[in-house]
Amino acid sequence: MISVLIPIFNYNTTPLVASIHQQLEMLPFNFEIICICDASTEFLSENESIKSYAHTQLISLKDNIGRSKIRNLLVEKSNYNWLLFLDADVFPKSKLFIKKYLDLIENRHSEVYCGGLIYKQEKPKSEKILRWVYGKKREEISVKRRKERPFQFVTGANILIHKSVFNSLRFNEEIVNYGYEDVVFIEDLKLNLIEVNHIYNPVFHLGIENNLVFLKKTKEGLENLYLLNSKNILKGENLKLLRTFRVLKILKLTWFVVLFFNIFEKLLEYNLLSSKPYLLLFDIYKIGFFCTVYNAKRE
Repeated sequence: MISVLIPIFNYNTTPLVASIHQQLEMLPFNFEIICICDASTEFLSENESIKSYAHTQLISLKDNIGRSKIRNLLVEKSNYNWLLFLDADVFPKSKLFIKKYLDLIENRHSEVYCGGLIYKQEKPKSEKILRWVYGKKREEISVKRRKERPFQFVTGANILIHKSVFNSLRFNEEIVNYGYEDVVFIEDLKLNLIEVNHIYNPVFHLGIENNLVFLKKTKEGLENLYLLNSKNILKGENLKLLRTFRVLKILKLTWFVVLFFNIFEKLLEYNLLSSKPYLLLFDIYKIGFFCTVYNAKRE
């Protein structure tokens, strides 16, 4: 009935698989758990124990194929019609996490369900505080608010989708660099008028990167966002950053934003890497970097 699909890259996913497997075994439904390790170099021995669970397989790739291709490959390997995508660094809040999804499958009011993402209440160490603050403020969204903007607050870290819907769209394999492949997929859902049903069935996001890594990945993602947008792969109507950029472009103010960013980049980073980062400054940093990428590509 259900295939749980987990892409892995340099993360110990055994606790997640153990929890999900225990929940699945208590229910009278056919299931499988498929994990694909995308050429990881870390936690290899820890993840080997995944193979010991019934109806569970771990596939290890020699070459890294990227975040889009690995999700498509997971579906190709699956045997059941309902697909539950979970990121490797999450953990279900409830011991009834799987049961809640299976109840929805039996009733089948929708083809796509998003359970949501939450973060632990306790603050991490200061070197990881930026990612935690961002997650608490920008990703931990109430069901009510998610329902108001159903295509803006979808997370691929915890999503249940019928295979027929997935196969009609699939992840765009033109996307080989880091970032926004899930946003493209969600935008395709919207363009194809496929409803996303938001529910409260969250997972904790546990893989909190340190501030420097998060900032680096943010910039890599923004470079990819520019590429996807310039190729018209991603229109980004649900992305505030792109909407802001378009206004600046119309007003011919991108040069000013770039000038501001060049002057204040280090000061912005000083705050973002501190123990008290402000998300408003993070937003300014991102639009400044994005405009810098735009100007550089034009030259």
